Amino acid sequence: MVSAIEYVIRIYNLLKGVNNVKEKLKQKDPDAIKLGVIAAAAINFPALFDPVQTHPGVVVVAIAARSRVKAEAQVARYKLEAAKVYDSYEEVLQDPDVDAVYIPLPNGLHHKWALKAMRAGKHILIEKPIASNAAEAQEIQNCAKETGKIALEAFHWLFHPAAHRVKEIVESGKYGHLTATFSKMVIPPGGIFADDIRFKYELGGGASMDLCYVLSSSLYYASSPDNVKGVSFEVLSTKPQLSNRDKRVDENMDTTIVIRNADSSRPPVMCTTVCKMVLPWYLGFIPQLWSLTPMVVLELEEAKIEFSAFCAPFMGHKIIVTDKSGKKTTESCYTNGPIWGRRGEAWWTTYRYQLEAFVDRVRAAKKQEEYHGPWVELDESVKLMEIMDAVYEKSGMPKRGTE
Repeated sequence: MVSAIEYVIRIYNLLKGVNNVKEKLKQKDPDAIKLGVIAAAAINFPALFDPVQTHPGVVVVAIAARSRVKAEAQVARYKLEAAKVYDSYEEVLQDPDVDAVYIPLPNGLHHKWALKAMRAGKHILIEKPIASNAAEAQEIQNCAKETGKIALEAFHWLFHPAAHRVKEIVESGKYGHLTATFSKMVIPPGGIFADDIRFKYELGGGASMDLCYVLSSSLYYASSPDNVKGVSFEVLSTKPQLSNRDKRVDENMDTTIVIRNADSSRPPVMCTTVCKMVLPWYLGFIPQLWSLTPMVVLELEEAKIEFSAFCAPFMGHKIIVTDKSGKKTTESCYTNGPIWGRRGEAWWTTYRYQLEAFVDRVRAAKKQEEYHGPWVELDESVKLMEIMDAVYEKSGMPKRGTE
């Protein structure tokens, strides 16, 4: 079944002329990074296959799924001419041509296959969240250090220039220190079905896991640059809505968390998050379409910043800064951000920016060179999983992967 996000990306590509770019890219670089994929997941097209089709430095050469038929269907549908179809994930990991592996498996399987892939000599791009809990995330970080392999949690929104521009405003000091954040993300009614893996505890399901963008944004903006490891936090309150099918799974989750930095000159940041996989109908029959735009609101001592569509800013976003006098400025940032500089195109999706960074990092590792672009360090991934664990504990629910 074709996912809704695939339809969105295909329409986006049509409107932005991306298909013309794909047509012109006939030849991949001689040193293109060779990717293997384990799972024929619905996310594969927007997160990987689509950006690969506009990047000359990477090619998909292998794919495996629980059903060979599904893997073959993706190869045919997405015209992956260079891809071999394997009968098992292990065969992808053993393919000597594969440099790196994309892992879009259910959350509960990320840890197992991340370790297997790195120990097989592969770099890895892992869908978010990186694991089921903080202990598993720490094991992935340890394995990356032991094997010398690159492991990236696919928080694609953190690679877009708009996210970097907002961080630049926060850190500029122009409006004083950050004191509070609010992050919201919801899935529209009918967006996922009752049998979806996101409702299955044993596969790492739950709103706090699937919509962890809200916690990611809280940590990203509240933490001082380059020292997320020094962050401490306390989950002050949670308000879960539990699944009727499994009380270990949160369909919706509201949280209040205070984040403190090692730098004592920065005040504590009060972070409020709202994530809903099951959005109730207004008055029982009206879809709450007005609630669908993902949003981050940042309160500084001298201003408020509103960042709309933060997790998919390529679709259209606004960065609105309102200072204490009421003066309002509005901007957007698709290219020429503070980290990427002049690299990038206005039509690049967050996934395309993410792929650019991943390929650059793998190439740098091959040449034993340093990488200086945007990145999600594993310290950040581990810290985020610690927060997610604490949210479940505060809610009286088991951490994922412990039962």
